Amino acid sequence: MSRAVFVALLRHGLLQLAAALGAWFLIAPALQPLAWSVLQGLLAAALAALLRLRRGSWLAHGLFAPAVVYCYQLALPAWAYLLALLLTFAIGRNAWLERVPFYRSSPRVVERLAEALPEQARLLEAGCGDAKLALQLAERRPDLQIAALETAWAAWALAWLRWCLAGRPANVRIACRSLWLEPLSEYDAVYAFLSPQPMPRLWRKFVTEGQPGSLLLSNTFTVPGVEPERSLALGGPLQKQLLIWRHPHGTR
Repeated sequence: MSRAVFVALLRHGLLQLAAALGAWFLIAPALQPLAWSVLQGLLAAALAALLRLRRGSWLAHGLFAPAVVYCYQLALPAWAYLLALLLTFAIGRNAWLERVPFYRSSPRVVERLAEALPEQARLLEAGCGDAKLALQLAERRPDLQIAALETAWAAWALAWLRWCLAGRPANVRIACRSLWLEPLSEYDAVYAFLSPQPMPRLWRKFVTEGQPGSLLLSNTFTVPGVEPERSLALGGPLQKQLLIWRHPHGTR
C-alpha cells in the first residue's frame, strides 16, 4: 500500500471516528442504535463538507453508519458481507489500488473526441468503465479502431455486455488489461479520464513508448509542468476541458 493510499484511508477513518464520538455524546448507541447512526451520519457528512472532500464523499460518509446498523439489525448471514466486499472491490479496485475512481465521460467528450482525432486513428481508451464512450464514439466515427481497457472486473463485465448488446462492433475491442502493460507504440492516440495521481506516470509512459506525432488526450486532469498543445472546452462543472498533448518527437 502506498503512503498516499494509507494517508487517505487514515483520514476517512478518523473522520468516521470523530463523528461517532460526537454522536455518542448526545445519543447512547447501545440504547438507540438507529437514531445514533443517523446522527453520526449527519455529523460525518458535515465533517466531509468542512474538509472540502468531493461531494460523493459526503454521501458515502453520511450513509456508512446507518447502513452498518441497518444491516446488523437485519441479521444477514456472514456470506452476504463477503459478497458485498467482493462486489465493492470488483467495481472500485482502481480507486483503492491506483487512486482512480469510477468516472464516466460526458456526452460532450464524445463530440470533442470525434472532432479532434485524425482519420483512421487507432485509439486506446485507458480505463473504459462501462464502455459507453467507446461505443458511442465508434458509432460516430466508424473509421476509428478503438481498444477499450478496463481492470475493474465488474466494470469490464458490464463493458463486455454493452459491447455484445451493441452488436459486437468490429472497430471496438474490450479487454480486461492494465494500461501500464499496454504498449502505446501501437496507437495513434490515447484518451484518459483518470485522476491527478497517475498523470505524471502516464506522461512518462507516453513519452517513452508513444509514436512520434501521436496524441495524448486527457479529460480535465493535467500533466504537472507540461503545457498541452491545445484544449477544448467541455462545458461541465467537473469535466471542464479536453487537454491535448502531441508526442514531443512529433510534428504538427
